[in-house]
Amino acid sequence: MSTQVETLFRAAFDTPRDPRSTPYKAGVHAALAFRIDGTGLPHPYQPGTAEDDAYYAGIAEGHAIWRTSQERRAP
Repeated sequence: MSTQVETLFRAAFDTPRDPRSTPYKAGVHAALAFRIDGTGLPHPYQPGTAEDDAYYAGIAEGHAIWRTSQERRAP
């Protein structure tokens, strides 16, 4: 896992914000690893469960975090 993944993940969650579940955070982390390290997106939760919904909501935020980081790097 790259340090960039960990840096962006910590920046998102080591600040005051609404609490998020473990599956949500796992989704954010998975999306960042996908974008930065090229790893596959695992599907750890049973479809149709609250955990699966939270995981995919976290993936959406992870992609948004990555896009924002790329916009900030653009000249």
